[in-house]
Amino acid sequence: MGSRVIFRKSKKYLPKPKCNIIRTVRLFARTLEPLNPWTLHGDTAKAVGLCRQTRIPFLAIFLLCFSIMASAALAEDNGEPFYRQSRIMMGTAVEITIARSDPQKSSAALEAAFREIERIDYLMSHYRAESDVSRITRNAGMRETRVSSETLEVIQRAQHFSRISAGAFDITIGPVFRLWNFREGKIPEEGLLRENLKKVDYRQIRVDPGKLTVFLHSREMQLDLGAIAKGYAADRASKVLRERGIENFLVNAGGDLKAGGVKEKGTPWTVGIPHPRIPSQWVAKLHPQNAAVATSGDYEKFFLKDGERYHHLLAPSTGKPARECQSVTLMSPSAMDADALATAIFVLGPKKGFALLPRLPEVHAVIVDRRGSVLLSPNWPAGVLSPP
Repeated sequence: MGSRVIFRKSKKYLPKPKCNIIRTVRLFARTLEPLNPWTLHGDTAKAVGLCRQTRIPFLAIFLLCFSIMASAALAEDNGEPFYRQSRIMMGTAVEITIARSDPQKSSAALEAAFREIERIDYLMSHYRAESDVSRITRNAGMRETRVSSETLEVIQRAQHFSRISAGAFDITIGPVFRLWNFREGKIPEEGLLRENLKKVDYRQIRVDPGKLTVFLHSREMQLDLGAIAKGYAADRASKVLRERGIENFLVNAGGDLKAGGVKEKGTPWTVGIPHPRIPSQWVAKLHPQNAAVATSGDYEKFFLKDGERYHHLLAPSTGKPARECQSVTLMSPSAMDADALATAIFVLGPKKGFALLPRLPEVHAVIVDRRGSVLLSPNWPAGVLSPP
């Protein structure tokens, strides 16, 4: 798969930027509704009012809006520029920013990190005929498939999240997901949907860690790691950067972010959570340090029909879009975990989703529910969550 490479090295003495917030997900242009003020969830969360705004059209599509000018301005203070590269990988834009490192070291580290992401894509993409995932699907119902230790690790982690979410997260959703045509706005026929739901069941995945094999019990089952693999790739790229002596970085794999260190001394990275209905506004800002952030939202891939929003976050129990949330943002030590949990909690809805969090240490959530209220999990670390 070819990649389009954009290498930008920051320069000194650039003007002060107007915005230094990184968007965590793609934003699509629509005529949108305003969001209600924040609603508390848990005793320690603080309410912060959001400004109300009349309905506006916002004509733009954003992918990975990084604070490059802000990064460049920092070079005036210490003479050490920021470096960023963006490549099309894993079906999305993947961007890596390195802060305060020498040019030669940064260039080599960026290249190594992108090679690692590409390696993960070759293992886990269902679009690549010889990937582990494609071979597992081809052998479904017939034989076990030997896979890499990385693929096995991701599948086992996915099974864990399926179990604790009672199936709200399911990597066998493929037969149902492929019935939906979001580009043309077509809804699958009920009979076809019911028939394909029989092929969706995470409990029918058999894993043998000793032999490094995976087996799908039914011939018509399909494996799809799209809701967890990009997060894993961000974790792996982060590990490669650290192994090469890079401590301050930001990896953004299509909206699944992993932040290492800080942007500059005393200043953390800043991640903006987009407003699900007003693209020009933020719900909140996060300041992760050695942590990951992932968002699942009903505005990323959707169509409107008869006043109803049909989006890509499907409930495995019904094969239809989950209806209890507009967006879910997770912060976690692991990008893989944040990626999967954002999907799981979106499907579960706020009540069941928040009930899951006590079982997950160091995982925090910002949920915009179906009514537009912003709900915060309790016990956020000091200085990490701030109003927009």
